[in-house]
Amino acid sequence: MALTTRPPIITILGHVDHGKTSLLDYIRKTNVQGKEQGGITQHIGAYHIEHKGNKITFIDTPGHAAFNKMRQRGAKITDIVILVVAANDGVKPQTIESIRYIKESNVPFLVAINKIDVDGVIIDNVKAQLAEHDVIVQDFGGDIEVVEVSAKTGKGVDKLLETISLMAELQELKGDADLPLEAVVIESSRDPRKGPLVSVIVQKGTLSPRQDIFADEIQGRVKLLSDENGTQLKEVLPGFPTEIVGLKAAPEVGSIVKEQGREYEEVVKEELVEEEAGEWDGFDVDGAFGDTIKVNLIVKADVKGTLEAIEQNIDPDSINLISSGVGPITEQEIELAATSKSFIIAFNIKVSRSIKNFAKVLGVKVKEYGIIYHLIEDLQKQMLKIMEPTIDEVVTGEAEIMQIFEMRGNRIAGVKVKTGEIKKADMLHLKRGDEILSNPVITNMKHGKDDILIIKTKNEGGLIFKNKKQDFEVGDIVVAYKKEDDLD
Repeated sequence: MALTTRPPIITILGHVDHGKTSLLDYIRKTNVQGKEQGGITQHIGAYHIEHKGNKITFIDTPGHAAFNKMRQRGAKITDIVILVVAANDGVKPQTIESIRYIKESNVPFLVAINKIDVDGVIIDNVKAQLAEHDVIVQDFGGDIEVVEVSAKTGKGVDKLLETISLMAELQELKGDADLPLEAVVIESSRDPRKGPLVSVIVQKGTLSPRQDIFADEIQGRVKLLSDENGTQLKEVLPGFPTEIVGLKAAPEVGSIVKEQGREYEEVVKEELVEEEAGEWDGFDVDGAFGDTIKVNLIVKADVKGTLEAIEQNIDPDSINLISSGVGPITEQEIELAATSKSFIIAFNIKVSRSIKNFAKVLGVKVKEYGIIYHLIEDLQKQMLKIMEPTIDEVVTGEAEIMQIFEMRGNRIAGVKVKTGEIKKADMLHLKRGDEILSNPVITNMKHGKDDILIIKTKNEGGLIFKNKKQDFEVGDIVVAYKKEDDLD
């Protein structure tokens, strides 16, 4: 590994009209005038400056929506947040919202009190209002840094940049340019001449021209990398922003750009394993809702007439219809499904990869249908499925866990097959007595030191599960099964 110090990545949040953009513009303009002697030629959603030998990267158009999207998708890109509060206006609704985002993200932050050049402002009033929302600045006995600035005159901006550099130094931020590439999408759009434009900040590895890359299901080859000044780049290291030309479409904010090859193959392989395990087959209600006796459901369809037909076939004794409507599935509906522990069905509408990924992050299952009688058939199975979760399953093999081994950080279940056979790609239940504990996925199957694909009756082998924290013990039973519809 080649760990080196990388620039801190800074996001600015705050209430509308409190001077976020003006502050960024002042910092950017000062930097450009000092180094480039010219204006910014393009906008890529981020830029970096150098202040007294310290490089700093700013995300300049996050807004709450994009910041929240990155946070929800697990893209922990921001190292430090600057909370901007206007001295003449104080704490406002979006200030409070920003404080909530910051605390939920658990990211270090400082306060920049802006517009100190306005006549009659009382800075201590702002600090007192912040204290009411549990933001205690150092002047009031807390540990939150506060810097008083004027984006109009530039007063205090130098101190703000020094404070950022100091906070970054204390965090000891490192990047490894030799790791597999990971870059977070912060903006994406489509240019009529260049095609999809994707702005990213590199977190790991190195981004360079002619790399084959992908983000979600979107693939491409890097044709051009440029910075915020339009300067073409030969490589982009961790902590630095760039705009990519070369992807075939524009991915969602918060998506991760990776290099094709081993990383791409593993992502595809993992998705195939999950599909083989039946994650999207029907409404898998096993253990999903605790002691509830109904399935919670959200329905989206292409047109109103079809939606009404689906609703008429919903059995209120077995299904709670939480929400229904026409059009694409939204992030708000994924969040509703997560909080209400609902499944989502989509009839005759395309579910984007970004929505599928967001649903996966929140643990929401989405099932797509194109033929209405298949959907109605599944709905009609629900009462039986709730009464007997394995009603549509045929057991193809059972194995007892006889021993447990540890090897290279993996916990291995040593099994003996009692009936049938266990295959590496089988759908499985892990049972303790009559209770189904989980539905594990096998990532590797061993006989001695050899990798194998099947263990037959009376034979033994070792099973390594995808979930390294999988709970199992001697005496548990591994059951391989198929759905009735999957049988030849």
